[in-house]
Amino acid sequence: MQLTPVRAWLAAGPLLALCATALLLPLGWRSLELLRACLGPGACVLRELAADRFYLDAIARTLALSAASSALGLVLGLGAALHLLARPRWSRPVAVLAGLGANFAGVPLALALTLLLGSQGVLTTLARAHGLLQGWDLAGDAGLLLAFTCFQVPLAVVLLMAPVKLLDPALAEAAATLGASPGRFWRRVGLPLLAPSLVEAASLLFANAAAAYATPFALAGTASPVLAVRIASAVSGDIFAQPELATALSLVLGLLLLAVIAGGRWLSRRLKS
Repeated sequence: MQLTPVRAWLAAGPLLALCATALLLPLGWRSLELLRACLGPGACVLRELAADRFYLDAIARTLALSAASSALGLVLGLGAALHLLARPRWSRPVAVLAGLGANFAGVPLALALTLLLGSQGVLTTLARAHGLLQGWDLAGDAGLLLAFTCFQVPLAVVLLMAPVKLLDPALAEAAATLGASPGRFWRRVGLPLLAPSLVEAASLLFANAAAAYATPFALAGTASPVLAVRIASAVSGDIFAQPELATALSLVLGLLLLAVIAGGRWLSRRLKS
């Protein structure tokens, strides 16, 4: 039996309906309750959120951490993908390892980093014995950036291997024949051709980092300064739950991710045209 688009949608329909019910129904219900409260005469959690430096700092640090880890992942991932052009026999094992690394996040990654670079980690102990890493804190911003980069780089390699392979080697040969240096070729030809793929990969990397929860929570617990952990803390509550606050923060995160992904798609289409 041939799999047509109609049959594919029918087959995926139950799963999509379940996901929509589980994700959109609770968020829509809580969002309507939040909107009704803000339109009424009572207190509005959105106004309280706009004046709360604790959560504004979490939003700002989430943006900074996501942007920095996405930039590092994009640069290192692009370098690895370009390096594989000269060594195609390594493409298959690198693709397998990159796929594993992209999914090696959450508690396993946090545990591995804690054993290596935690306060009593092997590398931290050796470095401090030689006067290094005296102020290092794995649960701080630098530690979170390292943890995020560990799964952002493999994901960037997975996303960029196919676009890089589509570059015609004859373009580089023609540029070299005309006297262009490799740097000039990549600046004037290679990177402009890869720009749409780079923009889309960057938006996916940013969304992947901004929505990460398990890794920062496993490293720093509820003290982690990222927005996803703040949302979970508001849902569960150390003392009492704050569902209205969790809804407001979820809307902020959702709108942020929607703007980044939609903006990336729009810019990618502009670059292709």
